[in-house]
Parts: sequence; structure tokens; C-alpha cells
Amino acid sequence: MFFVKATSHSIFRRHAAHGGSATVRIHVRNLAQMFNSFDPSPFWDRDLDRTAAEFIEDEFREKLSAQTWHLQVHALEGAELASDLQAAVEHYYERLAASTRLKLRENLQGGELALLAGIAIFLLCMTARQVLSGVFHGVPRILDEGLIILAWLALWRPTEALAYEWVPLYRRRRLYERLARIRVTVRSEAPPAVVVGTEPEPGHAGAGSHHS
Repeated sequence: MFFVKATSHSIFRRHAAHGGSATVRIHVRNLAQMFNSFDPSPFWDRDLDRTAAEFIEDEFREKLSAQTWHLQVHALEGAELASDLQAAVEHYYERLAASTRLKLRENLQGGELALLAGIAIFLLCMTARQVLSGVFHGVPRILDEGLIILAWLALWRPTEALAYEWVPLYRRRRLYERLARIRVTVRSEAPPAVVVGTEPEPGHAGAGSHHS
């Protein structure tokens, strides 16, 4: 990938939150690196590069206490794409927030339906135990315990989904919603100076040379 840590032209830098705001800085050679170069989307807006997005998400996930988030991108080239980058970040995370919101709603609806089915199975198993105990004087222990286990298993999975599985989706949705509102600043940087060594001219002795 073109995003490489600890290089002079393409580097991610972490900055902790200060007070009520947090800033994350990204250094790239060309601002075009922030966009998905293989974006098959037919829409006008450009898509954010997934590698850059993952870094942004990881960094801001550690700064949830900050009220304001800022993203600064330092680029040697391509600063004219600054407005496109702001739009790409907004649209990218708005789509992710909407998708996660839909998954969360479907997860809760599925959990509710599974809970109703689990309650029905639970009541059916408990009723079957009572009927069998009334018909037969001695219900086999393995059958009785099997009905009890089946009854509780029917409630365990939907209860877990409603009690725990929605939490990661909710947190992810909140993160995407906040990232869709971050302000992006692009700063153009001059390329580093390059020092080129020169060969000594013919007829001139180099340092430390000796003429006999």
C-alpha cells in the first residue's frame, strides 16, 4: 500500500486530544492517495480510500471524549482536491452510518421475533413436561431434563442478541455519525530539498591528495 508509516513522504501521525478538541494529521505525497483509485461507484462524489479510512477511524476512536474533531492532511501535491476530500469524507461516513443504522434496526427486529419464538418454545416445553408427568407416573429423566434444556436454549440466543449484540453496532454508528461531521483541512507542503554531490573538476586534487 502507498500509506507507509515512518517514511518521509507518506506517513500517518497521531496527535492526542487537547481539551475539547482532537486533531489527527496525515502526511501523504499526493492528496489523490486519500481517494479510492478503484472506485466503481457511478456517483459524482469520490470515495475515500479504505486504508486512510481505517486509520482515521482507529485514531478518532481513541478520542471519543473530545467534543470537536479535526483532520489535517499535509500533501506535497494535489492540494486542489481539498474540496473533494471534504465531500468524500462526509459522504463516505454518511453511507456507513446509514448502513450501520439499518443493520442495527434489523438486528433488533430479528431479536424481537426470535424472542417471541423462544418464549413460545419455552412454554411448549414446560407444558409438555406437565402433560407427560400427568400421563405417566415416571417420566424418563433424560426426557424431562432434555425438555428443560431445550426450553432455556430457546430463550438464550434471542436474549443475547437483544442484550449484547446491538452494542457494537450502536457504537459503530455513533462513530460514523461523528466522523461524517469532522472538518478537513488540507495543507500544501514544499518537497524536501535534495542535496546533490559534485565531482571534482579535472586537474584539481581532491581532499587529502598528495602531489609528488
